[in-house]
Amino acid sequence: MNRFKINFQLQELDKVMPFGERLHWFALTDGLLWIDAGTQTIYEYSETAQAYFGSDIKYNDYQIARFLEDFFGIFRYVGESVPKELYSILEQFNVKTEKWRDCHIEEEDEVFDRFYFNEYCELGEWYSNRLFDSGHLVGGPHIGCFRCGEKIKIIWKSSFKLDNGNSIWTAPEGCYEMPYNEFVSSVTEFFHAFFARMDKQVENAVMKDWGNIFLDKQRLAAENDERKAGFLQGIGFLGNTDWNTDWDRVMMLYSKMEDELNMAKRAMRRM
Repeated sequence: MNRFKINFQLQELDKVMPFGERLHWFALTDGLLWIDAGTQTIYEYSETAQAYFGSDIKYNDYQIARFLEDFFGIFRYVGESVPKELYSILEQFNVKTEKWRDCHIEEEDEVFDRFYFNEYCELGEWYSNRLFDSGHLVGGPHIGCFRCGEKIKIIWKSSFKLDNGNSIWTAPEGCYEMPYNEFVSSVTEFFHAFFARMDKQVENAVMKDWGNIFLDKQRLAAENDERKAGFLQGIGFLGNTDWNTDWDRVMMLYSKMEDELNMAKRAMRRM
């Protein structure tokens, strides 16, 4: 199906693994997660990877709360539209910044500070603020969401390779563009579906006798409500247009970086 959809499947309650001798809300979100992005699927393991790891697990197998925290955490920035000039070069932006850093490789730590904390700080921030990693997964992709007016691009990439040179994902990188309102609807649909299941998961966990496993049942129900309210607030950020990024400065820094890259190219040709 050619659309954007966040799919999940919670682990059966009896198969949820406690953290040591304690169980909590985060642990109860254990399950599978995968994202349809047009004709590609993010977080889907390739057959090669399944054979390599000796596993039949097809999708991101982790506590889904981690994805919610990372994904919803960038929404306060996603709602702000980026300039068309930057939107059009999103897929090349990281390549250009890497080339720029390579041109200053002899400066080592100085170039890192210059790009991320000092002179070029704003140029890196607008991009990284709309990006989250999947550091809890081996070879997890970086995923970014970039809005421009009534459209949004979802971009992802994993550079991780197995010993045989293959990726562990069926779609290690890609870019999917869609109407922004459909993106918001898809996120909202996922939110409601997830918490409908979590409400039931929590209800069943409260009723279950966990033996020697400690579970604060009163706190569990309260945390579920708190988490739900917090993530709902995150969705609200998607409609926020009050951010005031200094796009003129960002564009000035981007032009300056391109000028430095062009100077480096000319210097190389003269060698």
